[in-house]
Amino acid sequence: MTFARKIDPATGDTTMDRARRTWARAKSPELAVVQNVLRTPLGSAGRDRTYGVAGVDNSAPNAAAVWRGNVLRALARWIESGFLRDVEVASEVTPLPGGGAALAYRVTFKGRDGRPQTFEATR
Repeated sequence: MTFARKIDPATGDTTMDRARRTWARAKSPELAVVQNVLRTPLGSAGRDRTYGVAGVDNSAPNAAAVWRGNVLRALARWIESGFLRDVEVASEVTPLPGGGAALAYRVTFKGRDGRPQTFEATR
């Protein structure tokens, strides 16, 4: 069984299991990949400029659809290799009271073990 370090989706930092004095384990390696890819802006990874997801203007009229496409494009290499299967992206834009908009999204997928998993975030 392969293990991956748990990533804090808010900061991108790996987290510690203080009781065991070691890195905390992610629920699955696939979830760790999805979290890390979707929190990395496209072009900002020094070793691989194609790693990450392209941003979107949340106020644009088609922001939810553009974001879905960007997420699928960002995860394409793992989908094509079979590391991620049955990937579905749902997104919704909500206007904010002070202006602007929030984009909430959910990525549902299956890993190599066939177990359904979900990653949700707002940007």
